[in-house]
Amino acid sequence: MYQRDLNIQKGIKNLVRIQFKNSDQKKIAVSNTATYVFSMFDSVNRRLLIEKPLAILDDSRTLFTAATQTDTGTSLNFGDTSVLSIGQTITGYGIAANTAIVGITTTTVVLNRSTIFPVSSSTGLTVCTPGLKGVGELILTESDTMDLDISEYQFSVKYRDPADGSCLPTYANTYYTVAGNLKVLQDIYPVLQPSQEIVSFKPSFNASSNLYEHKSGNVYAYPEFNSNTGLHTVAMYMTRYRGTVYIQGTLDNTPASFGRYATLATRTYNGYSGVDYANFNGVFSFIRIMYVPAVAPAESVNNNPTFFGSFDKVLYRC
Repeated sequence: MYQRDLNIQKGIKNLVRIQFKNSDQKKIAVSNTATYVFSMFDSVNRRLLIEKPLAILDDSRTLFTAATQTDTGTSLNFGDTSVLSIGQTITGYGIAANTAIVGITTTTVVLNRSTIFPVSSSTGLTVCTPGLKGVGELILTESDTMDLDISEYQFSVKYRDPADGSCLPTYANTYYTVAGNLKVLQDIYPVLQPSQEIVSFKPSFNASSNLYEHKSGNVYAYPEFNSNTGLHTVAMYMTRYRGTVYIQGTLDNTPASFGRYATLATRTYNGYSGVDYANFNGVFSFIRIMYVPAVAPAESVNNNPTFFGSFDKVLYRC
């Protein structure tokens, strides 16, 4: 174990398989009735963060044949083969190396290699699935890692003695280090980017309509990240606002301050307070928000904020 650092992804379900080996790096069988405990702790303060038992996937078991072989061969009589499956390996006295089960009946199994010596019914044979030998599985749920910082930690795996409940380390390297290194990462999900906030609007007088228009600057729409169905959302904050809001976009890479924009959506309000939103789709180089206040009764221009209220800000994301 501990051949490499263990990487855990934060906020998702992690299935981690731990392979038990001996000092010669050979797989060893572990009992599925034994208890092995995974512990994760802060490498600085040694504070325990997670402790969970491993699920032992190793299906190794020792079996005895129901009858002694009268001669060498590829058939063994176990009496009951319900716990056996094709592909499992068999080792023991009289069994050739790399012997596997290739056929099963109710009481007998067929081997891919002939036995070297007749197998006695008093000789225990070890049967296991090669890919599961010495394997334990750790399951970390989303809630296990949700509150962990993205950082480096340490972990250990212990064997719990059923006799007295004490724990024994399952690993030690040449320097008698019993802990492995673990990293908590968050690579699987994209990072949510903050919305662009628009709080400044420049007023200009439109001589054709005889109205003041308040325009934001050119707001970058990140066309490199969008497709033709790219979703854009603007959230508009208003206080007793009367007037019209124009949401505009352009494909021009260098739009002028007061031109080259097309209107994508229009909203009209009459004393509205709160937050309203608008969605639109497409690829645009820049967008712009323009609001045109309403004209107060008995007035000719729309420059009376006491009447039209305030258009406070816009949050934009794409």
